[in-house]
Amino acid sequence: MRKRCWEISPGFWLLLVLALLAGAGEVLPLVLAASVCHELGHLAALRLAGTRVELFRLTAFGADIRADTRYMPYGRELLCTLAGPAVNLFLAVIFARVAGDYLLAGANLLLGGFNLLPIPSLDGGQALHILVSWAVDPMAADAVCRRVGLACAGALTAAAAVLTAVSGGGIFLLLAALGTLLPQLPPRERLPLKKRGTAVP
Repeated sequence: MRKRCWEISPGFWLLLVLALLAGAGEVLPLVLAASVCHELGHLAALRLAGTRVELFRLTAFGADIRADTRYMPYGRELLCTLAGPAVNLFLAVIFARVAGDYLLAGANLLLGGFNLLPIPSLDGGQALHILVSWAVDPMAADAVCRRVGLACAGALTAAAAVLTAVSGGGIFLLLAALGTLLPQLPPRERLPLKKRGTAVP
């Protein structure tokens, strides 16, 4: 019997219900559409690179794509990692300049820009790890990315908390920021950001 290669976590459904209860029903379809395009960008790049996807999992903080990249050159791995945000930024330009749909453009711009932040769980953090590994070595990349990611996630969480306190809105940005910060906090020693061979672009 073939093992299922996709999963949906309970956290994803919980976040969906919370978004609807918070009145995000009008914005939610735009964000979901941008997210689908983002993940299709990753999947298409991995397929073109000849890499098999082992698991596609939807979580409360986005999608987790696990693929075997043990034999993938750094440059090609970097392209697969940046494919998702690249699709979002391209669509943002198309929707704004060609279609005149600024809501869809904004959803893609925000999603693409957010994912480029140098935080380990995001594409920007993965890209930074690949670049430092390529230039120096994976051990140095682990150390650099932990420090940069913690600083960036801390600053993002503080900014989101201030925005929420001042405006009374931005609760989902705050939750997303906390989702990037909490996994990086002590006391437990963090595992290496990425072991080559079990990449999550």
